[in-house]
Amino acid sequence: MSFNINCLIMKNQEVLLIGSGYMAEEYLKVLKELGAIVTIVGRGVEKITKLKEKYPEFNFYSGGLERFLNSTDNYPKTAINTVNIEFLQIITEVLLKANINKILIEKPGDLTVTGLINLDKLATEKKAKLHIAYNRRFYSSVNELQEQTKLDGGILSAHFEFTEWIHTIDTALYEKETLKRWIIANSSHVIDTVFHLIGVPKSINSIVSGGNAIPWHPSSSIFIGSGISAKDIPFTYHTNWQAPGRWAIEVLTKKHRLYLKPMETLQIQNIGSIEINPVEIDNKLDVKFKPGLYLLVKAFLESDYSKFVTIHEQKEMIENIYKKISGY
Repeated sequence: MSFNINCLIMKNQEVLLIGSGYMAEEYLKVLKELGAIVTIVGRGVEKITKLKEKYPEFNFYSGGLERFLNSTDNYPKTAINTVNIEFLQIITEVLLKANINKILIEKPGDLTVTGLINLDKLATEKKAKLHIAYNRRFYSSVNELQEQTKLDGGILSAHFEFTEWIHTIDTALYEKETLKRWIIANSSHVIDTVFHLIGVPKSINSIVSGGNAIPWHPSSSIFIGSGISAKDIPFTYHTNWQAPGRWAIEVLTKKHRLYLKPMETLQIQNIGSIEINPVEIDNKLDVKFKPGLYLLVKAFLESDYSKFVTIHEQKEMIENIYKKISGY
């Protein structure tokens, strides 16, 4: 009965989707599957027209958010903000001031502590629910890892890597400030996931080097560190953007070493064995949609925020953790 009620809630829920780029379309695929009623607002006519051709059942507006809000009083009070990073904060402020009180904002919310503080204050004033979308928390592989570690009695320690393939990044597609803070803008996917699994750090020791080796990321390129989480789980990390590598998380229990490497898959090593074997997971939703996004949107529409990052939590992470790891 609860499943049917939840489905009915989602199908009857109206959603305002801001943006018309790649992520907007990924959200539209999920929202269509969930039966939501969607109004899409973008700036450019061309992208909106293309989306309208693919999803004629939805409502579309071009010309920007403020123009749309000024044109009507009848708009959804639930919103998903998918605009480019440099506009996330200002668009979210517009949504909050329009008394839209349930908002999902694409990561990282904002690149600055000041921007996140302003959003946090405004959301509190408006009594709004404002959360950041980190879809890797909702991966089938991550869910399966959590179940396995519970069976093993919990995580004892962890190691992770957030190497970026800098030779593949088209810097012309991003603003300079976004590139200069690439760990917050992009690598935070890995860092957020590992601390979701083991708890946020209560202490961290970081070594940052390799400054000016990457012209668009002059602060650093080599990141090594260790610490202990609020759950008393020790962790290490080693990342070098000048060398080969990949995104990866390893967690260790009394019985197993489990690998998210790549993060969409789960592999396991039994104690007393050197073999590393794949774990069969039910990842149908991660194949049909952008991995993690279906369960993320479903939880958001159902107002289940247990796996989401709040704006205040993100501000704390940038101020106390991301800056230390990155050397910003």
